[in-house]
Amino acid sequence: MKNNNRPKISLYIATSMDGYIAKKDDGLDWLENFAPPQDNPDEDYGHAAYMADIDTLVMGKNTYKIASSVEVWPYPGKRVIVLSTSLTSVCKHAELFSGDVVSLTSKLYSEGAKHIYVDGGHTISQFLNAGLMDKMIISIIPVILGSGIPLFQNLLHESWCQLISTKSYKNGLVQLEYQRGI
Repeated sequence: MKNNNRPKISLYIATSMDGYIAKKDDGLDWLENFAPPQDNPDEDYGHAAYMADIDTLVMGKNTYKIASSVEVWPYPGKRVIVLSTSLTSVCKHAELFSGDVVSLTSKLYSEGAKHIYVDGGHTISQFLNAGLMDKMIISIIPVILGSGIPLFQNLLHESWCQLISTKSYKNGLVQLEYQRGI
């Protein structure tokens, strides 16, 4: 449920059928090898439209390490906040924040943020634990990894969600959209 005293907060993420967002070594090769539908190679599963609607990203240090390792910064024109208590600096495209997500959300709201995209398993769980997640778009990739980094980690309580939509693709990807709180 959207709170009018803060930005909209959501996630857009892919997970394996058994709930992992990366391999144990942070490996994402299973995603890279999953091609868009052959009959529509331009299909991006709604990612471009989602990114066009957000103005701010909040990610954890592991997600940041992956994002900052690519040759071209993947989030041009977006404000990027990296949550970390161990990093001492980040690249010129991002900002470092070491406080709690409630304080960060208030800060971003006061600075004009309208829609925050949260990325990274631990970071997502922090926002869920604080009751701040509004919408979740989860793409299920038809692979069973067997182990890895789970989508949801260390949740403190149940968090009921309402299914808003589902979309399936010929290549086996199923995308679920949920609104938190019913």
